[in-house]
Amino acid sequence: MSEWFGEFFSGLAAAGRALYEFGDPTGGGQGWIGGAIMLLWLGPLGVLPLYVAKLTYGKHEWVSATMGIMGASSLLWWLHGVIPHVWIQFTESSRDVLSGTLIPASAGININDDTRIEIVEDLYMVATEGTLQALMIGGIVVTIWAGLRMQRSLPKTLASGEVKPEAGGYK
Repeated sequence: MSEWFGEFFSGLAAAGRALYEFGDPTGGGQGWIGGAIMLLWLGPLGVLPLYVAKLTYGKHEWVSATMGIMGASSLLWWLHGVIPHVWIQFTESSRDVLSGTLIPASAGININDDTRIEIVEDLYMVATEGTLQALMIGGIVVTIWAGLRMQRSLPKTLASGEVKPEAGGYK
């Protein structure tokens, strides 16, 4: 494990190159395409509709509702689908670069030069799958937090012309 700490910083450049190559869908040496796709998706299909929803809230409710659900759906698609999938694809395709340098390949205790007690033989898989589960749990927590925050910001009054039912339940 102590060797891993020494190799971590030397492996950052190789991991950066692997990420750049991963962002190139055609393999033509243009890794910036992945970043451009991300910006084009998140901007016009995620952030812009949410901004339009905020501007039209209270004036044009149908526009606000449509843009809000479009932007929220796009961002939720990224949070729950794209980001975890990209993590899986990147760690599987770059295993030779990441394993043993940035992510430890195994963990164990060296008793002497000949004897090693393995605690985890495939720590790379445990780390990548654990990160994936943390991403998924984090996404669920963010979704619940955002939903409760939006619900709290909405008015709690009845619509115009709506009457409040009498208390007491069924009669």
